[in-house]
Amino acid sequence: MRNEFIETINVAKFNAVCDELADPASLIGPSLAMVTGPAGRGKTEAARHYAIHSNAVYVPPFNIRTPAMVLREIAFELGRVRPGRSETCLALITEEMAKERRLILVDEADLLPMQILEMIRNLNERCACPVILIGEDGLKGKIESRRRLSSRVRRRLEFSPVMQQDVAFFFKRCMDLMVSPDVAALILKHSRGDWRPVLTAAIGIERAMLASNLSECTLEMVKDVLKNIDA
Repeated sequence: MRNEFIETINVAKFNAVCDELADPASLIGPSLAMVTGPAGRGKTEAARHYAIHSNAVYVPPFNIRTPAMVLREIAFELGRVRPGRSETCLALITEEMAKERRLILVDEADLLPMQILEMIRNLNERCACPVILIGEDGLKGKIESRRRLSSRVRRRLEFSPVMQQDVAFFFKRCMDLMVSPDVAALILKHSRGDWRPVLTAAIGIERAMLASNLSECTLEMVKDVLKNIDA
């Protein structure tokens, strides 16, 4: 199985939001965005992929976060240094953003305390840096509970469930395998709209095909694979 990034409808919408905020035109009006959806929909992979293929800054999840830790992470991505003082971080971020305005992608923002979300809002205003907050559905309630935050959100995007065409395209792209609509539908039902169960199923199917020296993915074989996964 090849490690390929799958361009889904969700990814296309996500990239469009990123491009809009990264564009200098977003200096006019709010320059915050919120991307939400249950775990497993592909939000993190979309954010990492966009950051790798652009000048955007990706702020990964932390088990423990403080305002200073977040500022140091952003400062490091921009200037390759981690100042000890928050004031120095802010000065560095302001300086780097003046040189080149870059989009900041904050992952698992739903787990951030309100203090850090407010700090990010202040950073957005002070440094004129566009920010996309990414998280599960709880992020919406946090943002909407504070008028100062919600009024500055330019775009809101909800990651929809994985579609049957996404499943079929994944098998074709990553495994050179054409699956029937029945097989794709069964895997989609098993996944409940998330990517991780699709990947787990694909690993099991590939193993079963190799063990049986098969070149075709049959419905019965997939049923057996999924039954073993659920066992």
